Amino acid sequence: MTHVRRAVDFWKSKREPIQEAYARAYFGWLLLELGLPEEAIEEATRALDLADKTADPKAQSLATNVIGIIFWYNKQPDRAILMSERSVELARSIGNKTYECWWLVNLGGAHSEGGYIAQALGQPEEAHRMLTRALDLTEQALDLAIETGDSWAARICLGNQADYYGHLGEHEKALQCMLRYQQFQKNSYVRDRQQYLYTLGQVYNNYGKFEEARSLLLEAVELIAEGGSFDSYIQIYLYLSRAHEGLGQFDLALEAHKKYHQFYLQNSAERTQQRARLAEIYYETRRLKEVAETESKRADTLEASYQKLQEQTDILASAVYLDALTGLYNRKYLDSRFKELTSEKRPYSIAMLDVDHFKSVNDNFSHMIGDQVLGAIGTILRNQLRATDQAIRFGGEEFVVVLTGTPKAAADVCERLRLAVERWDWSAICNGLRITISIGVAGGLSAASPKEILEVADQNLYTAKKAGRNRVVS
Repeated sequence: MTHVRRAVDFWKSKREPIQEAYARAYFGWLLLELGLPEEAIEEATRALDLADKTADPKAQSLATNVIGIIFWYNKQPDRAILMSERSVELARSIGNKTYECWWLVNLGGAHSEGGYIAQALGQPEEAHRMLTRALDLTEQALDLAIETGDSWAARICLGNQADYYGHLGEHEKALQCMLRYQQFQKNSYVRDRQQYLYTLGQVYNNYGKFEEARSLLLEAVELIAEGGSFDSYIQIYLYLSRAHEGLGQFDLALEAHKKYHQFYLQNSAERTQQRARLAEIYYETRRLKEVAETESKRADTLEASYQKLQEQTDILASAVYLDALTGLYNRKYLDSRFKELTSEKRPYSIAMLDVDHFKSVNDNFSHMIGDQVLGAIGTILRNQLRATDQAIRFGGEEFVVVLTGTPKAAADVCERLRLAVERWDWSAICNGLRITISIGVAGGLSAASPKEILEVADQNLYTAKKAGRNRVVS
C-alpha cells in the first residue's frame, strides 16, 4: 500500500493521468482488501474520473472493475453487476484477455451474491437463476484462464464453481470441480494449498462425507504455521468444527469452534491495527502535501480542483456514506438527508427500529454472531424497501428508515419489514437463533422538523418495546 501510494504521488507530479488512474485503482483495491470500503470508493472514483477524462479504455476497465468489487463487498449485487459488465465490455474492446478473464470471475461473484441473497429471502427460482448465471460466467473465465495459461485464475474459477454448485445442492459437480482443480496446482503456494484443502473440505461437509472433510481440514491446519492469512484460518476452523459435529465428535467440534472464534477476534484486531497504520500514512501524506503546496503557492488551485472533483462525483461517491458492516447508509448520510427533508414539500415518514434483545444475542451467541445478525438486517432492509426509501444504521442495533408517503403507508412497509425479519432463516447463521425487531413510525405532520419527527418515532419505538416487542407502532 505504501508503494502504490508513492506511485500515485509520482504519476500525479509527472502529470500522467493514465498512470495515476492505474495507481489509484490498485490503491482502491488494496484498501478494500484491508476492509476499508469507504476509503476504497474514494480512490476508485478518482481513478475512474481520470480514466474517463483521458478516454483510456484499459484504465477505465480496471477502475470500473474495482468499483464493481466494492459494491459486491457491500452486498449490492445489482450495482456490482452493472459495473462488472461494463469492465468486461471494455476489456473485450481492447482484446485484453487477462482483464476479461479476471473481470468475468468478479461478474460471476456478483451474480452469486445476488443468488445467496435470494436464497435467504426464500426465492429459490431467482437464486437458481443467479447462481446458474454465475456458473456460466465463471466457465467463460475458466476457458480464458486455460487459453492464457493463467493457472492462478483457473484455480479461482474452479473453487468458485465448487462453491456455487454447493449452494445449488449439486455436490457431485462441486466435487468434480475440486478434482479438476488439482490439474492447475503445479505452481501453487502455501495459501493456495490451504484454500484448496478447506474448500474441498467444505464440499465434503455439504456432501455429508464428514470423515473425508475432517482429514483434509486437519491437513490444512498443519499448514497454518507455514503461512497464510487470518481469513484462511477462520474458514479452516469453521469447516473443521462442522466436520467434527457431523461425526458426533462434539468436544472436538467445540474446540475447533473456539479456535475459529479466536482467529475471528485476531482478525478484527489486525483490521484495527491496519486502520491505525493507514491513518499514519494519510497523516504523513497530508503533511508533505501541505509543505509542497505552501512552497509552490498552489494551495488555492489544488483546493479548487479537489472541490470540483468532489462536485462531479456521481452516485458512486455516495458509497462514502455507507456503513461497512451492514452496507446501509450511515449516520453521516442521515444528517445530510435531514437537511434535504427540511425543504421538501412531499409527505414523508420516519421509522426507528431496534433489534429485540440484541444484548442477549451478543452475550449468548458472541459478538461475531451479533455482527452477522446486523449484516443480515441490512440485507433485508435493502431488499424489502422501495426505491424511494432510505435505510440508515443509526448506531449499534438501531436503524432509521426515511419513507415517502403518509404514516399509514409507511406503517404498512414497516410491517412487511417486521415480518421479513421474523421469517428470515436465522439458523443459517447459528442454530437456535431467533431475531425480531420493534419499529416506531412517525409522519411529517406530527412535528415541525425531521429531528422532531425522529423523536416521535423513537417514542413510538419505546411504546412498541414496552408492549411486548416484535410489533409496529405508529
